[in-house]
Amino acid sequence: MLAKITNVDIMAEDGMIQGGELYVQNGKIAEIGTNLGRIVDIVWDGCGMTLVPGFIDLHVHGGAGYDFMDHTQEAVDAICRFHASHGTTSLLATTMTAPIAELKEVIRFYKQLCRGVGAEILGLHLEGPFIHPGYMGAQNGEWIASPSFANMKELLAFAGDGIVRMMTLAPELVEEDVFAYLQQQGILMSVGHSDVDYHGGCECIRKGVRHVTHLGNAMRPFHHRNIGIIGLIMEQPKFSFDIIVDGVHVAPEFIRLLSRICHPKQILLITDAIRAAGLGDGQYDLGGQEVIVCNGEARLRSGVLAGSLLTLDVALKNVIKYTDKSLVNAIDYLTINPASKLGIDGHKGSIKVGKDADLVLLDQELRVQATWVRGQLVYQAGDF
Repeated sequence: MLAKITNVDIMAEDGMIQGGELYVQNGKIAEIGTNLGRIVDIVWDGCGMTLVPGFIDLHVHGGAGYDFMDHTQEAVDAICRFHASHGTTSLLATTMTAPIAELKEVIRFYKQLCRGVGAEILGLHLEGPFIHPGYMGAQNGEWIASPSFANMKELLAFAGDGIVRMMTLAPELVEEDVFAYLQQQGILMSVGHSDVDYHGGCECIRKGVRHVTHLGNAMRPFHHRNIGIIGLIMEQPKFSFDIIVDGVHVAPEFIRLLSRICHPKQILLITDAIRAAGLGDGQYDLGGQEVIVCNGEARLRSGVLAGSLLTLDVALKNVIKYTDKSLVNAIDYLTINPASKLGIDGHKGSIKVGKDADLVLLDQELRVQATWVRGQLVYQAGDF
C-alpha cells in the first residue's frame, strides 16, 4: 500500500522542501519531492503545515495515569498513546530505582512485549539502582544497590536482545570491569544521580561514559574551583547530555547559555515525565513514594522535584523561546541527536528516503496536528 502526505513543508535531512509531498510504503519513506503525481491508496492533506521528524525521548517514566514500572500492556499502550499525541514517535521506557528482583521482572516483561499503540518502545532506560545516595533526587534510597560486577551481571544476564539500551549510574562508585561489561552489552552509560567532579568526568571518557542524565539535576553544581560535570560538557564536545526544558528543573538562562557554548549535537531534550503528565493537580505515586502535583510542578512531600509533567512538543517550544533558535536549528535536539546517541540514526531521526516513516505534522504555533509511527497514523487532532 502506498500513502501520501501532500501540501506540506517538509523538514527533510537535506533541507526544507516547500509545498512538498512525501510517500510512505511498508512503514518507510519511499519518496520525497514536489508534484510527483504518484497514484496512491491513501492521501493526507497537510494543509500547508510543517512535517518534521518524529520526536525521540530517551527518558520518560509515564503519563496519562500510568508508569512503565506498572509493566502491563494497558499501561504501555496508555503512555505511548499519550506521548504520541505530543509528537513522540519512539522512546525508552524508563525505570525507577527498585529491588533488583523487581527490575528483573520489569526487564522480562519488556523483553516479551508485543508491539502496542502510539509511540514505539525502543528498549529500556534503567535509571538506577546504581546511583549515589547523596544525589538520589526522587529515587527511592531504600533500594539503591552497589554497582558491583556481580549485581550488574545478575540484573542484565538474561536481558539479551538489546532490551536495555541505556543506564544512568554514578560512575565514581562503579567497579572497573563493569564499564567494559556494559559496553559489551551495547548499553549507553550515562552519568546521573552522581557526585562525580570534573576530574572524575575526565576519567569517564576513558571508561566509555560520554553522556549525562538530566543535566543540572541530581549532580554536583558548577563551582569556580571545580567546574564539575556541568563545566566538563561545556569544554568537551565528546560529552552529550539530556536536559528537562520545562522552566522548572533548570533556569531558561542556563538553557540559553548551553545553546551558545555547547556543540548543537551535544544537546538532547527529554521529558522525564511521570504518570501525572497529562493530568491535573493531585497526589500520585512514583517508585512507591507520594508525589504532590501543584501548579505544574511535581514534588515529593520533602519538596524534592519528582520528574516532570513535560511533553516533547512543549519542550521544543520552550527551547525555541529560551534560546531564540529557529525550528530548523532546534529540531535536532529531539530527533537526530537522540537517534545518533542510540546508534539508530541509520533508520530514525530525520526525514530521508529509506528511513522509518516516523513523522509529526506541526501547525504555525508548533502544535501537533498528526503523528505517524512507521507510516501508521497514530494521532490526529482533526480531520485532514
